[in-house]
Amino acid sequence: MIFFSLAVGAVAGLLDWASGSNPFAAVLKGGAAFAATLLLLLAIFYFATGGGKTNP
Repeated sequence: MIFFSLAVGAVAGLLDWASGSNPFAAVLKGGAAFAATLLLLLAIFYFATGGGKTNP
C-alpha cells in the first residue's frame, strides 16, 4: 500500500511540475496525493477485513 501510494504521489508531483508549476507546489501536490491514496487504501483494507470486529 505504501509503495503504491508513493508511486501515485510521485506521478502526481511530476505531472504537476512538468505542466510548469512551481517545484514547491509540485512537491505539496505529490504529498497530498500520497496521503490521500494511503488513507483510501487503509480504509478499504479496514472495511474489507471486517472493520475490527471480533467474533466470539
